[in-house]
This record gives sequence, structure tokens and C-alpha cells, in this order.
Amino acid sequence: MILKIVAAAVCLAFGVVLVPPIAAARGGASSCVATPIAGEVALDAEQRSNLAVVVATGDQLQVDQKGQVIAVMTALTESSLRNVNHGDAAGPDSRGLFQQRNGWGPLAVRMDPEGASRLFYTALLNVPGWMEMDPWLAAQEVQRSAFSDGRNYKANYLRAQTLVGLSPESMCGPWPAGDTGELPGADAAITRATSLVGQRGYYQLCARLAANIWGRPRAGYVSAAEQWSQMVASGNAHLDRQPPVGGLVFWSTGGVYGHVAVYVGDGRIVSNDIHDQFPGEGGVYLVGLDAIEAKWGATYLGWAPPIYQGPATA
Repeated sequence: MILKIVAAAVCLAFGVVLVPPIAAARGGASSCVATPIAGEVALDAEQRSNLAVVVATGDQLQVDQKGQVIAVMTALTESSLRNVNHGDAAGPDSRGLFQQRNGWGPLAVRMDPEGASRLFYTALLNVPGWMEMDPWLAAQEVQRSAFSDGRNYKANYLRAQTLVGLSPESMCGPWPAGDTGELPGADAAITRATSLVGQRGYYQLCARLAANIWGRPRAGYVSAAEQWSQMVASGNAHLDRQPPVGGLVFWSTGGVYGHVAVYVGDGRIVSNDIHDQFPGEGGVYLVGLDAIEAKWGATYLGWAPPIYQGPATA
């Protein structure tokens, strides 16, 4: 699915990029339960199994993380990480995780997740200069889809980045917020969030708004997408759709900047731009958790605790 890209759905932080924080310790029993994400179900057993095969095959072939992200991004786009035993009008002989056609090799290999992954990685490694290409363009060089700019693959880039970067524990491990469902300091953050609702001046500054809600003048990241990537890298990203009060909630908007908002409880978030009446307004609004997807066609990524480095004030 190609995501609808809307200018108001992206946001910059205009801050100094910080060193990734040390991963916070998480306690408690770990359980992984599929929960709704952006109108679909989080990875089920089949998808998780195929994801593991794609990544493990990349490790075996000594393909670095960028190559593995490209492979997962491609499989998400072509088959939703399912071993599809049929083609379509454009490719009736397409099969498997990567919808590889007859010219790729025997059907038995294309229908084997490891075999199909090896075929994909081999083709990718033979693309001259693929490491310097945008990931979606590298995928397009391999797959030769109907979208010459690779935008069909780009729509799944952030999600693939998340899936490759997450450990099984961080995908579903609980944050130690106790029985309250709140993060430490959330009460003060929600008070600030409430006071900001109705104000203007946050056009495309979602990461700054979230930082301000947590009492900080800047986010310290170039964009919400970079902030999410740092949370993934530090083991602080969570893919479920049950953020604690005060949690930072992230979406991919189909562009490079993404979107972040703050969860305030009862299925609601505080977000900028969502109901603006004129360009550049940058209003702050209290809306439902699903409003970002409904208005901008964004893809829910997950949530993270508000981990920042340095003092709380400038």
C-alpha cells in the first residue's frame, strides 16, 4: 500500500542530534501478544517466522543491517512477510516472500523462505553501488517493480528498519510502569500538555512539542523518524498499541520525517497540525490515538518512553 503523503504530516525538531541513550532496563515477564497496528494485526507467528529467516539468512551471507532492512522492506511490500503461493495480474508466476517470477529459479526454491531470501540477497549484492543508494531504489533495482522510484518499497522502510533493529525482547517486553499505566513524571507532563492545547506555532514541530510537554526546550533530534530510530537502536521501542500515559507515540508518514505525539490516556494524544485550518498554523490539539492514521494515512510504528539526555532545561 502506498501511503498518502501530506505536508502537515511531517515534522522537524531543529535540534542538536544527541548520542543514543543507554537502553533502560526492563523488568517483568515478557509476553508477545499480537495487537492491532494501523488497521492490521501485528506480526503473527507466520510473519515472525519469515522475518527471522530473512534476517538469519542475511547474517549467514554476511549482509549488513542496511541490506537486511532492504530485504525485509521488500518482503513486507511484496507479500506482507507471507509465503504467498500465487501471483497476480502483473506476474501470474510470482511466488513466495519476494514474489519472484520463474526467471529467478525453481519454484521449490522460491517457495522456501530461506531459498527465496538467498536469491534476493544474491541479486542485491550484485547491484553496483547498492550500499550508496537509497534503500528503496536498491530494492527497485532488484525487483524491477512498476514503480521506478521505489515508492512502494519506501512506504515500508521505517517499519522494516524497526523490525530488523528490534530484539524479540524489546518487541514485546513490558516497560516497568507498575499498575498505574503511567511513566514516572507523567502527571506533570500531562499538565503541560493540557496547557498547550489550543496554542499555535508548532507547524511541523511534533518532536519539539513532545519535548516541551516533557519540560524540555528541544527534542535533540532532527526529526521524529530519527528519534524513533534512536529508540529502536537503544532497545526502548515498543511495537504494541498500548502506550502508558506520557509515552511518545510514533508514526511513519511515508516521508523521511515521521510524526510523534504524546499519549495522555483514555485513547487520546496531544498532537500538532492535525486540525489546522490554514497552512503553517501549527495548532496543538487533543485527538484520538487513531486520528493520525485516519487524517494522514500514516502507519503506526509504536511507542517509547521519553528518554532524553542532558538537563531538562536549556
